[in-house]
Amino acid sequence: MAWSKEAVAEAVNKVGARAATDLEYRNLCVTNIHEAIQQETGLEVPSSFKIGVLDQSSYSLSIVLPKVQLADNELTEGELDSVAGGSKDGATDFFEGLAGGAASIMGADNTYANNSEGVAGNIIGQIVASPYLIIGS
Repeated sequence: MAWSKEAVAEAVNKVGARAATDLEYRNLCVTNIHEAIQQETGLEVPSSFKIGVLDQSSYSLSIVLPKVQLADNELTEGELDSVAGGSKDGATDFFEGLAGGAASIMGADNTYANNSEGVAGNIIGQIVASPYLIIGS
């Protein structure tokens, strides 16, 4: 069975109703909600799906943070790992420069270099492609 919005709501209602009257089951909800849901509904929740359980008899506060909203030209963490600073445009310029530098070594007249990122990419492209020049000569 697929977990539709309705199926989730039904499972939450069933689990909540039982937890309101069965203290042992309530403890299971707090310690292993995936098992508690499977016991009550017969449905298995993927272990990768995180479910938080708050017992109303304890004092606690949960804050749900909104999704991260990056500026239009801001890099994600993954992009930052692969590019040393700059913006997406800078990364694009770097890789276009890389291709241009490699192409220039292979005989094409494509030496893209509008800015520092393009120049850096172009130089690295020429270095990477230089074995082609030695082998192809």
